[in-house]
Amino acid sequence: MLGAAKDPDFNLKLLPGWERHTPNSADRTAIDEALKRRMMAANRPDLHAALKVHLDQTFRSMQEQGVIAYFAATSETEGRAYVPGSIVATIRRSPAGQSLDAYVADAIRNLGATPLFEDKRFIRFERESSKTVEGELVDVSTICYITPIPGSNRRRGLQLTASLARPPEMKATDEMFVAWKTALDVCVSTLRWERPAGHS
Repeated sequence: MLGAAKDPDFNLKLLPGWERHTPNSADRTAIDEALKRRMMAANRPDLHAALKVHLDQTFRSMQEQGVIAYFAATSETEGRAYVPGSIVATIRRSPAGQSLDAYVADAIRNLGATPLFEDKRFIRFERESSKTVEGELVDVSTICYITPIPGSNRRRGLQLTASLARPPEMKATDEMFVAWKTALDVCVSTLRWERPAGHS
């Protein structure tokens, strides 16, 4: 409204069966209806109620975090890639309108951030944590990818955060788990920027 240039959109080449979503009420309703159909077909309406609570919590959390898009294996097509995780997209802004360079330097120094596949447009770092999901302990690997938004003078960056869950008995060095992480790395590396709608 004040004449500021709109940030470009972006796209990724997604894994088979993965789709892009916008976390709004229409998307939440569509996912809830799909869950309900699956649970009714399995004769488990009781599970739908529990899953709906989790769904509502997830969307509320995404809203609080300022998520602008998320990516997950939500398609029912055959050949869907089994990677037990998702990717969310947020905008990282520097304080007081400064460059994100100081944040990037700190991530490299203190979080072990490195370029993604030697591509210096991206920095990538990982965090490990554990949490309880439906009474079961799972280990969660969180992978953060950050790249500057074109035209922002490095004051804003696109942050893609991938989360992968695994049972405690599966080590982070497990060949399958490493393959899952590599698949997400490759997906993020395909990022391409698009002109904002209405711009030639």
